[in-house]
Amino acid sequence: MKVELKKGHLSDFKGGLLCVFLMQNDDPPWDVKPFLKDVPEERFEGKLLQTYSTDTMGQAKFAKLLVVGLGKKEEYKIDFLRRVAGTAVRYAAGIKEKELTIYVPSKFVGKPELNKMAQAVVEGAILAQYKFTQYKTKKDDLFVVEKLHILSKEEIGEGVKRGIIYAEAQNYARELDEQPANVASPKWVVEEARKLAKKYGLHITVYDKNEMKKKGMNAILAVAQGSAQDPHLVRVEYNKGKHPTYCVIGKGVVFDSGGINIKPSPGMHEMKYDKTGAMNVLGVMKAVAELKLPIHVVGFMPMVENMPSGSAQRPGDIVKAYNGKTIEVLNTDAEGRLILADTLTFATEEKPAYMIDMATLTGAMVVALGRHAIGVFSNDDTLAKTIEDAGTDAHERVWRMPVWPEYTEMMKSDFADIKNISDTGEAGSITAAAFLQEFVGETKWAHLDIAAVDMVKTPHPYLDKGATGIGVRLVTETLVKLAKKK
Repeated sequence: MKVELKKGHLSDFKGGLLCVFLMQNDDPPWDVKPFLKDVPEERFEGKLLQTYSTDTMGQAKFAKLLVVGLGKKEEYKIDFLRRVAGTAVRYAAGIKEKELTIYVPSKFVGKPELNKMAQAVVEGAILAQYKFTQYKTKKDDLFVVEKLHILSKEEIGEGVKRGIIYAEAQNYARELDEQPANVASPKWVVEEARKLAKKYGLHITVYDKNEMKKKGMNAILAVAQGSAQDPHLVRVEYNKGKHPTYCVIGKGVVFDSGGINIKPSPGMHEMKYDKTGAMNVLGVMKAVAELKLPIHVVGFMPMVENMPSGSAQRPGDIVKAYNGKTIEVLNTDAEGRLILADTLTFATEEKPAYMIDMATLTGAMVVALGRHAIGVFSNDDTLAKTIEDAGTDAHERVWRMPVWPEYTEMMKSDFADIKNISDTGEAGSITAAAFLQEFVGETKWAHLDIAAVDMVKTPHPYLDKGATGIGVRLVTETLVKLAKKK
């Protein structure tokens, strides 16, 4: 969908479908008021996502009007704009309108917020438009809104631009994440990373199985040894120079069967999403490059497939990680922390100011926070607070969890330095983070457990069923905030 900014008032608009947002009990703009004066309150009163549409019958310069409710003024959140924009785009697609104009109001917020409002509107519209249709052979019933016009009398160009960058980066990560494992092998991901690097002038280095073996990255290799697909470790670099360095790491398991500790069959098809963290890294690198941030960002993606076979790692195996620590593998389905262990240590050699990892790491995260938040674990208060603030802005909300020494004690092994799961069955997400913390040294680090938010199964105002790409806008916004603090 192409997005264009038009500066002007509602009275200046000529075209087809016009959408305006209206808060509950608020007077509509005078340009559209005549079309609402006889509408019963129960038909439209401005409740959040409530809609009213009408044909103007030649009584206005625009042919059709859509009004979407923003809810009560005292309950307003900026994410409501993403939701109503998503509702508008889906309405337009439903009536097969190729173009849609959304008027961004300014009366209920101060001018400093206008660019944030515009960004949210554009994000919601672009995210709602996305559908994964690559493997559909019949696409006649899949209508796409081709052009979105953003109309405002204010200067909101910066917000529109940023909204496009953020949302398209998220959709890019979603497109990669939806690819099934018979397509998205570790090698395929490498090629996609190369394409991105070439397009944006990023530096890319790919370490293969033999190079990882020479380096002693045995935790990554242990996970991959049960698969016919060779592992790869991808390093993508943006803007090397005299800038603060930030590292972003993503778990990249292209398919997670659980290994010898095989998963139950119901829902196993969803394990193609176990590469979400790594795909999000590529989305972040795309956004950072387009934003031209004055920082140095290095992305890392350990790419493996976790399969059961005669060569697979077994429960009870002991491996030596890249930093020399020995790990007792008690459960082969706790594989994400193993590939991250080697990668986190490797990333610390960049001497980053901050390091963030994203991983669909634990089912326990769903139990702890449900489907509405990301668990954040950190050894640095400033980084954790920056992520929290970014999460509020992006509505990719986080909740900080503890990583106290007692949880590290729970991960001590009888036969190695550390084990990959606690045998108590308690605090699964926290003990996983405590495991990861053993591999970051003194680096300021945050771990984002995105296992609860990587996909949606039920209707959402601006995210279609499937991969969400949640984490892309969160980490990008975090980097934007860190760049301002440098």
